Amino acid sequence: MKTKFLLASVALATLAACGGGGGGGIPFVPPDLTPPPPPPPPPPPPPSPAPPAPAPDNTSAVCFNEADLREGTTLVAEQDISSSAVPGEVLKMRLTTITGAREAFAGLNPVHQVRTQYFYSTNTEGTDRHYLDFVDGKVIRYGTRNGGDGTDPALGYTLNQPAIERPTMAPGQTIDESYVIVSISGPDGEIRHEQPVSGTVTYVGREALESPVGTTPACKFSSVSRIRQIDGSDLTQLQDSWIAAEGPYRGQMLKLVTKEGETVGTIVATQITYTPK
Repeated sequence: MKTKFLLASVALATLAACGGGGGGGIPFVPPDLTPPPPPPPPPPPPPSPAPPAPAPDNTSAVCFNEADLREGTTLVAEQDISSSAVPGEVLKMRLTTITGAREAFAGLNPVHQVRTQYFYSTNTEGTDRHYLDFVDGKVIRYGTRNGGDGTDPALGYTLNQPAIERPTMAPGQTIDESYVIVSISGPDGEIRHEQPVSGTVTYVGREALESPVGTTPACKFSSVSRIRQIDGSDLTQLQDSWIAAEGPYRGQMLKLVTKEGETVGTIVATQITYTPK
């Protein structure tokens, strides 16, 4: 009898340990072996700020139009010329510039431009050839030759020694210039006279210029030149010039004001026809 009771007690204990017996004891819960979900991806980084707008190019670079040096480019500018020495009088002139091919000059091979100035009041004109180039960002002016294409070389020419170099300039920048204008003429190429020139050129910056051809963004330059004249005297000339910085006349002179002593002279373009190549 005791044996049966013991077996029954063991059976009940086993049943209770296994969770049976109608709710007696602590139920067995198997462990959850499912791996946890991966963590969510990190949020995307905020977009990079937009780069700052490039600073405007206010240098004098746009004041020179490289099309001026391409063969076949033409410029016709009607100009009014006045002087405080003759109040109320205005001379009218037409300047025609035609860019030709490169040709030999002073041992080099620069571009040449044929320039003709026609004065309406006297019905007269004069023609010469200018020699210039654009090298390493610099406008270089070598000199002039009297007469147009095919003219007798004995008519003479002038050399800038050294050649005048005008680099790209920042607003407010001033450069020094010093050269000698050597005049040569005659069949033997004799030096007739030499004129030393020295001074400074300042790129003032950009400004809107109102003129007969409209209101135009322009580059303004101010210069001081000291010139030794043929008679040995010295002449000091102040100049303010405005060159078109934008539009169909870019690179062309809109206005020039000179001052020698108390005399002020002005050249202003009243009409410009520019045909670049």
